[in-house]
Amino acid sequence: MTQKATILAIFMVVLVLGLETKETQGQEMCHDLIKKTDCDDATCVTLCKQKWNGNGGGSCFQIVNLKSCLCAFPCQV
Repeated sequence: MTQKATILAIFMVVLVLGLETKETQGQEMCHDLIKKTDCDDATCVTLCKQKWNGNGGGSCFQIVNLKSCLCAFPCQV
């Protein structure tokens, strides 16, 4: 009887882990670039939230003399 219970418990653990993995893999992130001449992280986060209805966030990065804001948000917005 204990062997059947062990096999059932292992099967249930694998099933639950498989269902959780399916839910976390479905969330894809999209990106958007806001080009600016100057950028700070607080302003960047605010701009991204305004543009994408409160979803996602942003961070600044610099390419040569141009600082830009890179927004990341769920693709289903």
